[in-house]
Amino acid sequence: MLLALTLLVASGGALRAETSSRSRALPFIRGVSLGENSDIDDTTLTNKLNELRWLGASHASIVISWSTHDVSSTKIEPRAGATTPDRVLERMIRRAHALGLKVFLFPILDVQNRKASEWRGALRPTDWDAWWRSYSRFILHYATLSQRTGAELYAVGSELVTTEKMTARWKTLIDAVRKVYRGKLVYSANWDHYAPVSFWSLVDVVGLTAYYKIAESASATEEEMATAWRGIRAKLQAWSRKIRRPFIFTEVGYPSITGCAIYPWDYTRRTAVNLEEQRRAYAAFIRTWRGAKELGGVFFWDWYGDGGKQDRGYTPRGKPAEKLIREWYIGIH
Repeated sequence: MLLALTLLVASGGALRAETSSRSRALPFIRGVSLGENSDIDDTTLTNKLNELRWLGASHASIVISWSTHDVSSTKIEPRAGATTPDRVLERMIRRAHALGLKVFLFPILDVQNRKASEWRGALRPTDWDAWWRSYSRFILHYATLSQRTGAELYAVGSELVTTEKMTARWKTLIDAVRKVYRGKLVYSANWDHYAPVSFWSLVDVVGLTAYYKIAESASATEEEMATAWRGIRAKLQAWSRKIRRPFIFTEVGYPSITGCAIYPWDYTRRTAVNLEEQRRAYAAFIRTWRGAKELGGVFFWDWYGDGGKQDRGYTPRGKPAEKLIREWYIGIH
């Protein structure tokens, strides 16, 4: 379920340079993810981007994935029918720009065959040298595309826990990316593994996902969820002060099913549609983080699919949570 030489300040604040002359002040990022769309048509794309503008979003996150067979594999490559073709991706970015939205291009590694507890954060390839060559090809391909299309933010990685102590490897990759891409670079850590990342100083924007458990039961009140978030916020604020860097949430979301605040990362649970629990979870998040100076931006996950009252997915489209996003984002303008 999505690294800074800069300082992000929330709610009308700015992303300020800390140690790099590359960094310039940027406004608070009001983001929504479009998800991954391998075959989106022009009409649907335009409608969804206009909906993001209506929400008050400043940025659209566009996910692009390549796949690896399993956690021990060294080969990373596009997957037919799943990886968005370059021509479609370029059209999406250019259409977003034409409608006044900035773009965060977000490459993610998909592990096709997983056992219990296996995911991209548990990679253990048989040959790290071969894996890094393949991964670098993946990241450099889209760095070049990002430069060509003018994407404002670009992620060099997401949730790659077992690589996060390999500082020299990351420096080599990031140096190579900077030779072809001149925008802001992001790394997106997993929500429970952000502190150990060894290369935050090499990128422009510190990112992490936010799939925290904020309830013990599906009947938890908004206040109970907010109380859980306040404890999480205190830890993240202390870490932000320690590293003297703000951060963005690259993914925040809740599928509209019963138990979404307990297991926000698990959209596969076969529980009932629950728009109200999703709404409470969104409300608790916004209450907790509104105005927090350590937070420089948010990307809500995500705007994929039709949404509506019977939808089980993450999208708040056509659901009560949609109104909460709009009220917050419009208020930040």
